[in-house]
Amino acid sequence: FNSIVKAVMWGRNIYDSIRKFVQFQLTVNVVAVVLTLVGAVLLKQDILKPIQMLWINLIMDTLASLALATEPPTEKLLERKPHKRDDYIINKLMMRNIIVQSIFQLIVLFIITFAGDLFIPEYPDQYDIDHGSMHPKFNPLTGNTTIISGRANHINGTEDYKKIFDHIRVYPRHYTFIFNCFVMMQIFNFLNSRKL
Repeated sequence: FNSIVKAVMWGRNIYDSIRKFVQFQLTVNVVAVVLTLVGAVLLKQDILKPIQMLWINLIMDTLASLALATEPPTEKLLERKPHKRDDYIINKLMMRNIIVQSIFQLIVLFIITFAGDLFIPEYPDQYDIDHGSMHPKFNPLTGNTTIISGRANHINGTEDYKKIFDHIRVYPRHYTFIFNCFVMMQIFNFLNSRKL
């Protein structure tokens, strides 16, 4: 009898671990796909570069699968009713978590993408446009210098940073900041996914 109880406990634990991983992974993929589509349609450029997408994939797949699948089973799992044979692996609560977390992340990332050059601070000695680099932008609203936009074009199609990049071939740190925020939000998303 004791071995049957342990088998049920471990089986339910594995099932829950798979659901946690699926919830986490779907959130990451929804945000990455929407961010890429919006960048392609509105800005005519990729917001997350291919190498950044590879890093995201590496970080999210390996760390999440290791962390979400290594929780030991508890006896609390035995208090739950068995799942029906026709139950979906993604239930309504998981779907709500995926949608709400994706919307939150997309709002933050779009604010940084389209308005980040208005509030992200930059060090004034970082760039020198006369010697093959660029000056940070002075922002009269904050009284400080802010990063230069990494957007190649405005939404209306006119050139934004593209004309500077074609001249000096130096990337600003705007999209690197977006990538860092994306990864940090996935870490908190990972913590949320541990609870179903």
